[in-house]
Amino acid sequence: MILKNNLQVCEASKDEVSDLVNLLKDLFSIEKDFTFNEENHAKGLSLLIDEPNHIVIIGKFEEELVAMITIQTVISTVKGSKVGLIEDFIVKDDFRDMGIGTHLFSYIKEYAKANGFTRLQLVCDNDNEVAKEFYRNKKFEESNLTAWYYHF
Repeated sequence: MILKNNLQVCEASKDEVSDLVNLLKDLFSIEKDFTFNEENHAKGLSLLIDEPNHIVIIGKFEEELVAMITIQTVISTVKGSKVGLIEDFIVKDDFRDMGIGTHLFSYIKEYAKANGFTRLQLVCDNDNEVAKEFYRNKKFEESNLTAWYYHF
């Protein structure tokens, strides 16, 4: 377990986009549906950082960027309220199993509650058992829904 005092959890800035892109490179090496594209990812991260209804949270250990989680605001007609879509959640390999993901997730939950969200949702690779177990431990429930994409 990593010491909370050594972990800084905060909102990302535009200055950190290139480091965040490197984290996405690690994430997309795991996810089969996505291909790494440095330019697109930098644009997407910049948009998330600039938009007031979205947030990029980072974890730094001794000034090294080691984790990130993004959340986007979505309106749910089922809930009749705002919900949060977690799009990207990654902890560097060398820093896994130290509680960093749990700290970021706690931060995101507090952010969601403070902003009136009534649900958090995400998609996860079907064969990523480590991630699925993490989400189950955080009280996420699997849905009968499956993500579908239409690309332009």
